[in-house]
Amino acid sequence: MPRRNVGHGGGPPCARCQQYNRTCHFEEAEPKTTSALASESSQRQMERIIRHFLGDDVSFDPARLEETADLLESGRGPTTPPDTRGADSEDPISESYSLEPVSTNTMHYSGELSHWNFSKVIRRRLQSLGSSKQQSEGSDPTQGGFFRATGLQSSSSCIASSINYFPPRNIADFLTDTFLQQAQTNYFYFDEKTFREKMDLYYSIDRPLVIDDAGWICTLLMTWAVGTQFAYMQTASTQRNTPFSENIPDDRIGLELYRFSCRLIPDLITIASVETVQAFILLGVYTLPIDTAGLAYTYYGLAIKMAIQNGMHRKLVAPTIPPATVEWRNRLWWSAYSLESRISILHGRPVSVSPSETDAEMPIDHPALRPASGVSNLINVTATIHLTRQLGKLAQVILRLRRCSRTRQDDYLHQLRGVRTELSRWWESLPTVVHCRDLSPSGPLFRCNVHLELTYATCTIYMGRPFIFSQKDQGQTAGASDRSDLAQTLRADCVQAAVRIIDLCQMLQDSVGLARISYTEFSSCRAALLALIAHRLTEPSEQTCTALSRGMGLIRQICVGLESARSEVAVIEALERARRQLDQRGENGPFARPSESEYDQFQQWAKLWRLGPFSEEIVPAAEDVSSPENIGSVPSFDGFFSSFPQELNAFAAIPGLEGNTAQPSTWPTASETFLTLPDDSYPMWGVGQGM
Repeated sequence: MPRRNVGHGGGPPCARCQQYNRTCHFEEAEPKTTSALASESSQRQMERIIRHFLGDDVSFDPARLEETADLLESGRGPTTPPDTRGADSEDPISESYSLEPVSTNTMHYSGELSHWNFSKVIRRRLQSLGSSKQQSEGSDPTQGGFFRATGLQSSSSCIASSINYFPPRNIADFLTDTFLQQAQTNYFYFDEKTFREKMDLYYSIDRPLVIDDAGWICTLLMTWAVGTQFAYMQTASTQRNTPFSENIPDDRIGLELYRFSCRLIPDLITIASVETVQAFILLGVYTLPIDTAGLAYTYYGLAIKMAIQNGMHRKLVAPTIPPATVEWRNRLWWSAYSLESRISILHGRPVSVSPSETDAEMPIDHPALRPASGVSNLINVTATIHLTRQLGKLAQVILRLRRCSRTRQDDYLHQLRGVRTELSRWWESLPTVVHCRDLSPSGPLFRCNVHLELTYATCTIYMGRPFIFSQKDQGQTAGASDRSDLAQTLRADCVQAAVRIIDLCQMLQDSVGLARISYTEFSSCRAALLALIAHRLTEPSEQTCTALSRGMGLIRQICVGLESARSEVAVIEALERARRQLDQRGENGPFARPSESEYDQFQQWAKLWRLGPFSEEIVPAAEDVSSPENIGSVPSFDGFFSSFPQELNAFAAIPGLEGNTAQPSTWPTASETFLTLPDDSYPMWGVGQGM
């Protein structure tokens, strides 16, 4: 009978036993029958098939195979963390990611090729070389839990005092309802049912608060703070739609809630739980209309970092975690991703996470997460995520088009045409009842739907803006003519989208009212006005002039009533001055304004003079200016608009693209048309390369 060396290799003594000074044990082995050999061959072929479809990291442990089969039957598919790979694996370089729970609301994520995962590869190799499981685990630092710097946390006295900032319960309910009805629109910030359960808990709690409560405490406080920003929209329409109304609640309450929440930030970073992701997103939402490219951009970045630390950007397959929890993680991730990516792209910043680095599942309907109202914004949220991805794709194509050689332009223009076609078809496929494209003011998702179309129109402006100053030349070659035709199409789309944004904002104002601190409404209206001004410089038309006039009135209404809106008023005044002076230059044109009396002309000149004479040398000092109309001490767009035609032309120019024209000789110069202030005089909404 043949003898085999069980679990070892080589002859007696085998190399492994010789290395560890052990005695080889042999036993008699029965000769394999034909059926046994056939069974082994079938098993090997089956393993090859499984590896082909599930990857080389799949484990053939019976328990793991059973779990994988269950997941495949449920349609969810497996995720194989590195510690489930066979102990005999010979490839220490092939590492996957791992997601391991730290607590009920915190997970530890280790990415590909991380030190953490490599230490597990070493552990598996030690086990394969004969080290017992208990020995390798006892010496493996990955088995001792995940270190958190709890010693750096604040004392409990800080979080304990948060109860003093809780409003009366009826006020808290009102602000929560306001947030859900007015502020949430097309994103997910928290699960409403869980949020209200936490409110009940903290309003009736009989124990001292501890640092672990910081995530939910900050979520509650910042939800109410954002609610104070939108509270006036719960008043009668006659009050909220009064032009330039000063009958708006004081923002000091929201500011106090925000300031206290800021004291919790170091602890939120240390805790790094799912609740801290919620908290940082809400901090960003509150500061979005105040300091978009600064504080809000930073808070969204922190939310992304906390989410990645918890592995929320990766697909999670964990049968022990409730499906509702997995779904909420996905929803929160995609909201954070969409907000951070959109702000980054529109303000010329790199996004924190590229689409290729995330495989979290898209939000889906889940009974446990349906809102109490019965009307879910899930379809709108997924549409917003898609628009964010398309905006990122557009940004990459446009940047490559601007930087590529002349021979590569056709490739990127073809990509741009493809994105335009895909985006247009996708938009037309969206539902028109209740969700997405239903613009009935009486509908339950009216503001959500208007915001979604504003986002879509902004993408269209972003796509066509680089071609605003490109003109079709006569006598072009066939290829150049095609490129020029595409530029003309994108330019026309851009102008049409700008006018549509003005119409949508007017629709909001005439129905539920414009929100004075809605970033979506403000930034869309601003993007439209910039595009219309640029178009007005080259192709003046009655439609453009009318839309500009309406847009200026609307953007004034959006910004009224906030102390922090002084910078936005600076934007409005700069735009208004630019529009007036462009109209003055075109008084002899086909769309000239009706003739004014000499006194009316004097009044117009006097208003502009109070804002500063058109000379860099004699701009009044900031400290000497204090009136609302004279904004010398307030950051303004003047530094941007002083060279607006030149800057926009430089931005729009696609090097080597036929049809681009130099600055028209008819354009007003900076000294003729725009006030010139220092280049760093930007408003709090942020300029950068955003819209």
